[in-house]
Amino acid sequence: MIDAKTLLIILVLIALVVLIVFAIFLIRKLMVTLDHANTVLEDIEVISEIAASRSKDIDGIVENVSGSVSEISGAIKGNESTISAVMGFAKSIASIKGAFDKKKED
Repeated sequence: MIDAKTLLIILVLIALVVLIVFAIFLIRKLMVTLDHANTVLEDIEVISEIAASRSKDIDGIVENVSGSVSEISGAIKGNESTISAVMGFAKSIASIKGAFDKKKED
C-alpha cells in the first residue's frame, strides 16, 4: 500500500516533469520569435541606411535649389548676372536628375 507521503512525492515529480516539458516548448517558441525579430531588425537596418542616404541626396538637392532661387532672385534685382543664375538653375536640375537616376539604380 502507498502512503500519503509517497503519493505526494510522486505527484510533485509528475508536476515537475510536466513543467519541464512545458518550459521546453515555451523556449522553442521563443527561439522562433527571436529569429523573426532578428529578421525584422535587419530589414529595419537596411531601410534606415537607405533613408539616411536619400536624406543626404535630398539635402544636396535642397541646397542647390535654394542657391539657384537666391541667384535668380538676385539676378532679377540686378545683383548678379543672368548667366550665373541660369547656370545655378541648371546645376540644381542636374542634381535632381542625378537623384532620380540613383533611385532607378536601386
